[in-house]
Amino acid sequence: MKFLIFNGSLKPDAESNTFSVCKMAQLAFEKLGHSCEIVTLRELDYEGSTDDVNDELKPHIMKMFNVDGVIFATPIWWGTHSCHIQAMLERLDFIYSWAKDNKHQPFYNKVFGTLVSGGGDGFQHIHGVLYSAASNFGFTIPPQCNIESKAQGIDEITQDDDTVQQVKNCTINMITWARILKDGNPTKDARHGSVDINEN
Repeated sequence: MKFLIFNGSLKPDAESNTFSVCKMAQLAFEKLGHSCEIVTLRELDYEGSTDDVNDELKPHIMKMFNVDGVIFATPIWWGTHSCHIQAMLERLDFIYSWAKDNKHQPFYNKVFGTLVSGGGDGFQHIHGVLYSAASNFGFTIPPQCNIESKAQGIDEITQDDDTVQQVKNCTINMITWARILKDGNPTKDARHGSVDINEN
C-alpha cells in the first residue's frame, strides 16, 4: 500500500524536529513493506487558496487520490498547527465542494493520521481540528493514529520511547485499517453526504 506524509514544518528538513519524526514514520511504513513519500510543503511554490490552482502543490494534492493513507505533520506553533497545514486544509476545499455537488466522497477508502511535534500545550487541540476536517473530507481515522513527540533534536527524538511507540502504533494501525477499507470498499455502499446544513 501507499502512504503520503505532508510535512508542515516551518524549518528546513535538516533543522526540523517534525521532519525527523516524519522520517521515522516513513521508515516504519517501509519496514512493514509499504511505500511512503514525505512532501515538505515549505519547499513548494504554492498559492494560498480555496480554488483548484495549478502550482507546485497541486500534483501532490492529486497524489492523495492514489494512496491508501495520508498523514498531516506539523509543529505546535503558538498553540496550533502551522500555516502550511492550514493552507492544505484550505486547498482541499475545492475537493470538498466537488464531493458535495457530485454526492461522492473520493477519500472514503482512505485513512488519515496526524503527527505533531513540539513542547508545551497544543497536541490535543491540533489533533481535534485536523481529525474534524479529515472526517468531513471523507477519511477514516483509525485509533491511536496521532503521533505526539515532545523530544527535541534528531538524537533525542530517535531514542525517545514514547515517540517510537506512537510511530509504531500509528503506522501499524493505518496499514491495518487501510487494508480493511480496501477489502470492504465503503465507497460502494456508504452514503456520500456532507456536513452542509443547507444540503437537501
